[in-house]
Amino acid sequence: MKSHIAKFSLAFLGTAALGSAVIAVSMGVHSGMQDSKMPVPADKAEADKMAAALLEYKCAACHANDAKPNSLLNALSLGLMQRHVDNAKRAFLLKPDRTLRSGAIDYLKMDRVLSTRRMPPASYTAVHLGSALTMKDVAVLRHRYTEDGAQARMFQPIAPAAKPVSQADRAKVLLGQLLYNDTRLSTTNGVACASCHDLTKGGTDNKPKSEGVPGADGKPQLGGVNAPTVFNAAGHICQFWDGRAADLKEQAGGPPLNPVEMGYEFPEDWQAIAEKLKKDDRLVALFLLAYGNKEINGDTITDAIAAYEKTLVTPGSDFDRYLNGDTTALTAEQKKGMMKFVNYGCATCHAGPALGGISFEHINTHADLRELATKGIPGSHQGRAVDGTCKGCHGDAVPVAEQAEYKEGAFGRMDFTKNPEHKDLFRVPTLRNVALTGPYFHTGTVSRLEDAVRIMCMTENAMDPSAADVEQITAFLKAQTGKLNGIPLDRLTPGDVAPPATDDLTSPAQAAK
Repeated sequence: MKSHIAKFSLAFLGTAALGSAVIAVSMGVHSGMQDSKMPVPADKAEADKMAAALLEYKCAACHANDAKPNSLLNALSLGLMQRHVDNAKRAFLLKPDRTLRSGAIDYLKMDRVLSTRRMPPASYTAVHLGSALTMKDVAVLRHRYTEDGAQARMFQPIAPAAKPVSQADRAKVLLGQLLYNDTRLSTTNGVACASCHDLTKGGTDNKPKSEGVPGADGKPQLGGVNAPTVFNAAGHICQFWDGRAADLKEQAGGPPLNPVEMGYEFPEDWQAIAEKLKKDDRLVALFLLAYGNKEINGDTITDAIAAYEKTLVTPGSDFDRYLNGDTTALTAEQKKGMMKFVNYGCATCHAGPALGGISFEHINTHADLRELATKGIPGSHQGRAVDGTCKGCHGDAVPVAEQAEYKEGAFGRMDFTKNPEHKDLFRVPTLRNVALTGPYFHTGTVSRLEDAVRIMCMTENAMDPSAADVEQITAFLKAQTGKLNGIPLDRLTPGDVAPPATDDLTSPAQAAK
């Protein structure tokens, strides 16, 4: 057993050596900085040995992939030991599951609990004498990761999209833009990708649930969850709330063959879509330029849409400017909010360039998100207006009665993997442009960003933040609004994102090439 755990420990340390350590240490925003002053081995091999031993004899009791509680202790503690192990595995494992979290998130989580001294819990150390981490233990672990990952960063600016380097690439992106806005991908010729992912609305539709093709009653059918933003999605660990699509190309193939969204249902239905597109001379010319003699089919259609969506990145926010060295880009209030964002633990999961999108997390670690998101926070109006409605973004109203009766059929990652351990495990959403993408959560039932901030602090950190802290964190999040092709997202007009009416790529001479 010890050798097995040691392998996990070495794998954990080995991954850390690739540069997945945390910025929190170098930023100095956490408590416990005195740990860094403790004497630690200067020799890398010795540091590895000490850190591996700590992981094996202390952390692995709960965080090893095959960790199990002692049956006698578990019985005497009325199941407390089993709960410790279950909760530990939900948080992170010494041998990370890369389909659920990037390496950086695992180490951010470890640094968080090391710096706040929240692990092991007191109830665990009470029955496991000697299991508590000493100051020297914490110093060894944090020093080990800091030294190996000095260049890793919790926050990173969004990089501009790469420009097409060839005529074929240009044709593919333009073709993808046209298809993204083409309603012929639906059975009714009335629903396009842009219908639910409107670039002038933060890459969403600002509705609790998106509207698809009409059902038997003639009314638009509603999707099961709130539509996430398309902006910056190329950098996500995978696509959809449950991660059922590995990349943007696979994601683009989902809605057309969804009977609720665009109406088609079977793989052979791509032929029907292709026949409609073949009647458009401009599209045919662009397909020829981009894909040569390949057919117009589901593969080339989704590939083109994905090529366009990869260009939908939003650099140039005030926060990006701050990260690139402009210390005046954030207000004093936003800087305070950034520190609160880190200190409350938000940045542990909302990390990386997109501030999220690179891991799956449970939505009910300390409280039930669905309960708070659909029935409201006790003592909070949660966006309720005097007429008894919950005012949604841009004036849309969601009846409070509907929130209270809300029944959620989606259970996150489990819906795709069918693994019961993945129930209520959802992909962490990006916080880039979050001020524009409400209503919030997969439920689509929280209209105010301030309420979303408070709910997350309660469910993920067991903390009910003060009104001042919520306002400061919200101010920081409002600094995330970026630009598309140099235009601030909150100023985009339909004309700014519409495909060009003409172009030099589809002239007869170009098409002949």
